Amino acid sequence: MKNNVILLLDTFFYITIWKGETIVKWEDARYQDDPSYENFKVLLEQPIEDAKYIMSERFPMPRFFICKPGDSNERKIKNRVNPSSLTANNATVEVR
Repeated sequence: MKNNVILLLDTFFYITIWKGETIVKWEDARYQDDPSYENFKVLLEQPIEDAKYIMSERFPMPRFFICKPGDSNERKIKNRVNPSSLTANNATVEVR
């Protein structure tokens, strides 16, 4: 999970789009509305279109989330991508 990527995760029950910190900043700066950044607008729209297609073909309908770093729904994607990132203080467990 990098700052400059958009990740689409399909876990059958959830479809989650995660946007890295840099992508979120560019989106907040409204770069997608500038005609000279048309490629960025397409980059933002494509994962949503892919998610719509997946959901239209799936029964039961999965839950859909768009999240960013620090968002409460981010745990759903971190749990799948890197489960160890959710441990307390990211400490290793010592067995005696």
